[in-house]
Amino acid sequence: MTTRAVLCDLDDTLFDHRRSTRSALASLHAGEPAFAGWTLDELDRHHRRVLESWHLRVLAGEQTIDQARIGRFAELLTLAGADRAGDRAPALASAYREQYASTWYVVDGALELAAAIHAAHASLVIVTNNMTAEQELKLARCGLDPHVDALVTSEAAGAQKPDAAIFRAALARAGVSAPEAVMLGDAWHTDIVGARNAGIRPVWLNRFGETAVESGVAEIQSLSPTTTVLATLLARP
Repeated sequence: MTTRAVLCDLDDTLFDHRRSTRSALASLHAGEPAFAGWTLDELDRHHRRVLESWHLRVLAGEQTIDQARIGRFAELLTLAGADRAGDRAPALASAYREQYASTWYVVDGALELAAAIHAAHASLVIVTNNMTAEQELKLARCGLDPHVDALVTSEAAGAQKPDAAIFRAALARAGVSAPEAVMLGDAWHTDIVGARNAGIRPVWLNRFGETAVESGVAEIQSLSPTTTVLATLLARP
């Protein structure tokens, strides 16, 4: 059966969230005395863990993005031993957001791949665990918007990856069945396991040399060369 739709994660698959985050954290690390006791790598590691926890609260509707951002920096400041972490967190959160949003990048090869998917007469549908307005902004600022046929967020779908419901919503938006689609993503549990639970063939983007949880899943290390990646996405078993 012909592949008619490519479902694709956004953060750290097409949009380089890790690079933008690292840039913003480097700015804070240089200017915030409380973080001087950590290396940038240590700050990055702490932030990644704390971010995941607060992001889940946003997805659950318990916090707005702005509230969660302040909350996570209050937690980071507390971990770093800072005084009056709650009072200092709003300014730090604002500085982080300003720097983060000013350094948005696509993953290398993302624009070329998105254009090639359309040239191959397949739909491109973004499937993402995040808020709609935030992800729309990323697509627009990074130049991905013209190549995206639909955006399916956990906020709009009322379900989060790896729940099969959000993948079914994406299939419906694309107007295809599960065997006619492929899912490209970087996160094993949410993207790969979720796609398989929905009966969709997954392709794992492993840019950082992680170890596969199990064998039998197609794997790519980058989004280029475009022809090679496209062949992997559109190949049928």
